[in-house]
Amino acid sequence: MRRAVLLAAALALPLSGVTTVALAGEAGAAVTIVCTTLVGTVSGTSVISGCTGGNTGGNSNTLSSLSLVTGGPVSWVSGSSTTFGAPVVAATSAKKCPGYVKGATTNPTADKISGVVTADVGDGIKVPGKFKGAVCVSATGGNLSLLSPMKIT
Repeated sequence: MRRAVLLAAALALPLSGVTTVALAGEAGAAVTIVCTTLVGTVSGTSVISGCTGGNTGGNSNTLSSLSLVTGGPVSWVSGSSTTFGAPVVAATSAKKCPGYVKGATTNPTADKISGVVTADVGDGIKVPGKFKGAVCVSATGGNLSLLSPMKIT
């Protein structure tokens, strides 16, 4: 009888330690994902890349550019996904956007974007989370690029 109690106690200690570590890992520090590149067009598709942090695999799968405007899921090449709410958009200076020429009759436009992360699977983003960045839209062709890195927390 005493052996059974000691064996149960000996097994319980390592198992309780594993449980504590797993729970602490889940409640650990929030993950931040930073992406530096966006390639796409306003009316077509886009890819977000140059991503570090989280479990993105470095870039998104191809997504509809419309989902950048309306919000929605972004699937990452790693198999994880992050769902963004519709962004709040505010115009900003486009002086550092590709194709900007001082005094030109047409220049790219730029918008700051920010919003809420509504869901996350596999990246470790706390939900609700936040995202922010700035996007350039070319004057001709509606090509998209990032003016400043997109940060997802």
